Amino acid sequence: MRHWNWDEMVEANREKLIGLLAGLFVLLGSGGRVTRVVWRQVLARLVPMESALRRLICVAARDLTVEVGPARAGSKATGKRQGAADRAVFALTDALRDPDPKPRSVPKAKEPRILSLDEWVPRESAKEPADDDVLDASALLRRLEALKVALDDLPAQALRLARWMARNERARNGGTWRRFYAIRSGRPPGHRAGGKRPVDEVLATCHDLALRCRDMVEKERRAAT
Repeated sequence: MRHWNWDEMVEANREKLIGLLAGLFVLLGSGGRVTRVVWRQVLARLVPMESALRRLICVAARDLTVEVGPARAGSKATGKRQGAADRAVFALTDALRDPDPKPRSVPKAKEPRILSLDEWVPRESAKEPADDDVLDASALLRRLEALKVALDDLPAQALRLARWMARNERARNGGTWRRFYAIRSGRPPGHRAGGKRPVDEVLATCHDLALRCRDMVEKERRAAT
């Protein structure tokens, strides 16, 4: 697979994501507040787009190697920099699955209104979320801006990932547990079984590219040792 034109495939999918992102900006608007139904529609498309971009970054960083110095004694890396709260920074890693998830709770609107036979009057039920509820969209807007910044400068994001991998390897060599890969195993975040939306197709393509690229790099590494 080394003869594949990886850069061309990355660029083709990057352009698709840019087009999909433009549609999300239009859907979200610029008012800062949106209805619940719009908030859900944007989030349903944003999560697979973020997941697809992480996989493109992994492919773009396939041949990058960086050197990091020794960790400072007593320091604890948090991944945050001064002023990061004021800037849109794209998350390079998938959220890890919870190995022991808590059981799903019943929504307050679905809770029993009579808890004991001593209650003569049922309790008032909580208000169910409505599609026309107005919500704050600032968090979604920041994620869209972070996605746009990452799409506009993919090489910089690939270098960030290479540094992340080098720091994790340094920590593992020192006996500290760290992740091997930025993308988690199994289905990617935002995956929909049988999904036929454009974003589903882009995510499936990017996920396949990332897995094939990782397999190629690992085989070359094993052959070299």
